Amino acid sequence: MKNILIALTILLSVFAEVSADVKSVETTKTIDLSSQESKVEFLAVGKPSLLKINGTGGKLKGQVQFKNLTVSADCTVALEGITTGIGLRDEHMKNKYLEISKFPEATLKISELKIEKDFLKENGIQKNIPFKGKLKIHGIESDIEGTADVDSEEKNISIQAQTKTNITAHKIDIPSYLGIKVADEVEIKVDLKIKK
Repeated sequence: MKNILIALTILLSVFAEVSADVKSVETTKTIDLSSQESKVEFLAVGKPSLLKINGTGGKLKGQVQFKNLTVSADCTVALEGITTGIGLRDEHMKNKYLEISKFPEATLKISELKIEKDFLKENGIQKNIPFKGKLKIHGIESDIEGTADVDSEEKNISIQAQTKTNITAHKIDIPSYLGIKVADEVEIKVDLKIKK
């Protein structure tokens, strides 16, 4: 009887260790963005004027993956859907500069975004998380760096990311409108709400 109790104690101890190991395994989940809320916008500033051009209306397609406390994304944005609020300016932006008939989409790949805890299982906020990635516009890919804020609630995870790129890095002519040129550097913001 004593031997049986010892064996049971050992088995229970092993089972507890295995259970702890299973719980410690990080969740891996890939989420399709086509069914999620998202928006992409850009901000370009006139030079030397204080003119600001805000492009809105972009929506993400692709995937976001949560794995081993790392968030990565591989997604596209249809450039046709982005508008600045002025029809003639939009026409010039899309047809003359971005040449959307040849390059209808921008591609965004985010990597190395490290989170502190498994936001698929826990709630919380983490701000100013650095990330690296690649941005492809006008058929030219460039390296990017940026920061993201992640806010995990009971049912949703919100990600707000921002980065910058240079127009000339993508072999796009510097746009000018009514005699005002746009600065080379453009700010890009992405808002994403994911259902857990």
